[in-house]
Amino acid sequence: MKRLPIIVLTLALCLLTAGCGAKPNEPDDGDSAKAEIVERMATVTAEEIKYVPSFVADVSLNAEEVASILNEAAEHRSKQPDSGLHHYTMEIYLSGGPDAYSSSDEHFVFFAGLDENHINGIYFNGKGDSSSMSFEDETLYWLIRNSYRTEVQVDKDAYEYHQAILDRRAQRLAAQCASPSRTDILTGYEVVQFYQKEVLTDESGSYTVYCWEPAFLADSTDAVPWVGGMYLDADGRVCAYEQYTYFVAKGESGNFPAYRFLFWDLYNGETEEAGKEHALQRIRQAFEPAVQAHWAEDVLDGISDYHEVSVSTAEPLARVLLSCEYAVRDFKVLGIEASPMSGSLSYSTEELYALDELTPDRPLLLNMTFYGLLPYYGVSYVDGSGETISYSINMSGKDGSVILTEFLPCTQ
Repeated sequence: MKRLPIIVLTLALCLLTAGCGAKPNEPDDGDSAKAEIVERMATVTAEEIKYVPSFVADVSLNAEEVASILNEAAEHRSKQPDSGLHHYTMEIYLSGGPDAYSSSDEHFVFFAGLDENHINGIYFNGKGDSSSMSFEDETLYWLIRNSYRTEVQVDKDAYEYHQAILDRRAQRLAAQCASPSRTDILTGYEVVQFYQKEVLTDESGSYTVYCWEPAFLADSTDAVPWVGGMYLDADGRVCAYEQYTYFVAKGESGNFPAYRFLFWDLYNGETEEAGKEHALQRIRQAFEPAVQAHWAEDVLDGISDYHEVSVSTAEPLARVLLSCEYAVRDFKVLGIEASPMSGSLSYSTEELYALDELTPDRPLLLNMTFYGLLPYYGVSYVDGSGETISYSINMSGKDGSVILTEFLPCTQ
């Protein structure tokens, strides 16, 4: 069962409470409204509990245990209503089903936040009436909160191998979660999902697909923008900021594994086989350069509108046209310095020229020089997942054409 956004659930609680004409612990018609939710909690049996949807799909709750917890919590009414955002909710259905449950069925809805042991509860009697009450009960509170516990599944060896890339992405995502008044909303992250899903292979190469999800840390949840399904797990971590994301590594390319981050619809298909075919197609497309490089004299005829930049005047001067089939953002021309390091090459870069966007209708004419075998110039752009993809500009030793070779710049 899908959950409504936290703010919507909180608003719903306020409206329902107002509809009852009272605060959760102050019913509007004496003890009758108070008694209804309390009495129902006190007398509910395991046989009456039809369904308890858990936020975590693979968590099952024992009806006898739930009934016993409700019976006990009924005695622990609170004079201090829980306040603040209700990060955790639990619904307990006493009627409806078995195929579907709705808001018109008899059921409880409990709300809890980070204020430990404090719960707001609403009882819907299935006849169009509701009553509410606040409770202070440790066992019920943790029953609700633990339904948000995140399952951790991490291949430690694989994570350590790719950690530098994953750390950079998580740090960038954390920095992007900002408000006009705060830029330090998320203070760190912990990986909760990183494991190999499968290896896909075709004529273009071998691709290892990993499931990836970080959970983010926050000193205070008040400033977190609860959008896009984001929620707080049982450990108080911000989840679903980056969810249902795949990390795909393509074999070994040069001195580093080329990688891409792809999203939840990677395996779209009516059957498992169709899903894999779709995934391979998407992966191949993702690893193809979004920018193409050609000798300008071969393709420039008929093109009158283009950007132009010179990064070198040394002879022999080469003129390279950089174009794209679809717009790419944050496009840059780079100066590259390649240095030997532990039997491989380490690449440092310097920005020489930048465009907010390179578009198909206006390519870039680059005046540059090829110096020997090592690359001196390259390009980069930001792909659809927010990752910066970098290529060096090289001359093919086979046919003399201009080629782009992907590389991973070193970080200081």
